[in-house]
Amino acid sequence: MVKPVYIYADEGTSDVGVASLQLAIATNLGLPTKTITAQHIIDNELEHCQMLIMPGGADLPYCAKLNGKGNQHIRQFVQHGGFYLGICAGAYYATKTIEFTGDGYQIFENRELALFNGKAVGSLPDLTNQYYYDGTAVSKTFATLTFQNNTQLSFYYHGGPMFLSEAEDAETVVACYSANRPAIVCGSYGKGKFLLSGVHFELQPEIYEQYIIRDTLHSSEYILEQSIYNQIKQMDSNYIWKKIRELLDEISTKCQGTKTCE
Repeated sequence: MVKPVYIYADEGTSDVGVASLQLAIATNLGLPTKTITAQHIIDNELEHCQMLIMPGGADLPYCAKLNGKGNQHIRQFVQHGGFYLGICAGAYYATKTIEFTGDGYQIFENRELALFNGKAVGSLPDLTNQYYYDGTAVSKTFATLTFQNNTQLSFYYHGGPMFLSEAEDAETVVACYSANRPAIVCGSYGKGKFLLSGVHFELQPEIYEQYIIRDTLHSSEYILEQSIYNQIKQMDSNYIWKKIRELLDEISTKCQGTKTCE
């Protein structure tokens, strides 16, 4: 029986992100998904999945519900051969330290999970016409990333971090923003793997239309949101999903014949 992918859907998570992930996982990985809450993690149910996704949203509520036993179980899950995918808030959440600056506020704190031995620094106003993250369309953009093979692709960006490692060569940089700033990183943690992304490569246009476009139809943000939606329709995330498949295969190969990864 194929183990499913668990998608965290609790306080702080973005509805459009969760719904997009459900569709994207089926389309790109061909795997079943299940949405879970903090209580599922605290109750140690991660052994029943092969991947945990912490989506975008806000990571302070993640901390409030998962610090302590929840994070202990996530670390054990990855150590024993699980895969952690963190997107935007879920990426901040998995680093050792975050330095987040929004419009009129800052969050400079350590994080307990610390799969990535380093710092997540954002938002990045040079990408958004000098607007810090504020939850509105003016702090959204499409950021061009450069991948390891020098391919350049553009992805939806809304407040995500760049990643600054404290351990040289401990992680692999998958893609960079301008000025060679790491935007997507991956690494090992015990027998498992993680991939952290500052951009939203998971977004699906039909989901964005359902959750965002229809809600802004009569608002001042409609024109900006329509432009974002049109770019999401052109977004090519195949390279990132291919990387995720490769990491899952590496875990499977490493764990073949061992009980520690079951």
